[in-house]
Amino acid sequence: MKCPRCTAVLKSVAYDDQEIKVCPECKGEWLSSEELGKIVEHHAEVFTAGEIAAIKGVNQEIFTAEKDDNDELECPHCGEPMELFNYGDTSGVMLHKCLECDGIWMDKDELRRVEALVDGWKDHLAEDEKKYGPILEKVEKQEEAEMGRNVSISRFGFINAILRRFCE
Repeated sequence: MKCPRCTAVLKSVAYDDQEIKVCPECKGEWLSSEELGKIVEHHAEVFTAGEIAAIKGVNQEIFTAEKDDNDELECPHCGEPMELFNYGDTSGVMLHKCLECDGIWMDKDELRRVEALVDGWKDHLAEDEKKYGPILEKVEKQEEAEMGRNVSISRFGFINAILRRFCE
């Protein structure tokens, strides 16, 4: 596969027990949405509060400035145009996703930024559980009634909901 940015041949590398493709020139990364989900849930690297705050500031700056909508890339796997989207809707981390094969292109260091972002969300999990727990329980009961089966919302419901929305 070739890099959608610079056309260099992507190389396979191990990253948090997943095999992803990395561009040796521009350092962009190609992975499936399933691999991204596994990486953000189980990554081994822990970011300091300072790193998370720095990335949050950069993300906010990007979110307010927003990248050009014309940042069109072709999927390195199937050649289809990829869609530019904001990870988690408001994070400011702009990624490209192929709607055809479910692959994700991340420019240099964006995977680390996503991991740090998720770490920041995890830091606030207890607070969010307290705040949103009753709402999630209500949603769970409504889904059970609508689907006629049990729906499980884990104690990481907030993060799982974001990951589910991202992988849709």
